[in-house]
Order: sequence, then structure tokens, then C-alpha cells
Amino acid sequence: VPRKPDPAGAVEMADVLGVRLEEMAYVGDSGIDMQFARNAGMRAVGVTWGFRSVQELQECGAQVLVHSPAEIVGLV
Repeated sequence: VPRKPDPAGAVEMADVLGVRLEEMAYVGDSGIDMQFARNAGMRAVGVTWGFRSVQELQECGAQVLVHSPAEIVGLV
């Protein structure tokens, strides 16, 4: 499987799960993660406690930023 931000892994995962990519979210802490989600057509959720800055997450397409794991549950 090609590496992120190529969406091939997400496409395969959606096929195996029987879910449309538009119904999925990808939670990550880097710009590459946000690009991966956007390239795949998934919702891009950036976590602010990771390795990269909020600015990088936003510049790379984060649609939502969360500041704690509990906030992720509220997105479902």
C-alpha cells in the first residue's frame, strides 16, 4: 500500500469495512494525516496535543480541531 498522503490505504480500508469514505473520519496529528484524509474524501480531524502545530494542521486541511480525546466522541 502506498504511504500517506496517497489515499489507497483509506480506500482499501473502506472497502473491507463496507463503508463509504465520506462517512469516515481520520484523526491525526500531522499535516500528512490531514492531507491523507482530504485526498481520500474523509473528514480530517486534527488533534492539538500531537507533534505538529495547529497552524500546520489548518494549512493542510484540518476540518475540525480537537483538544482532548473526549472531543472525538462528540464528533461521531
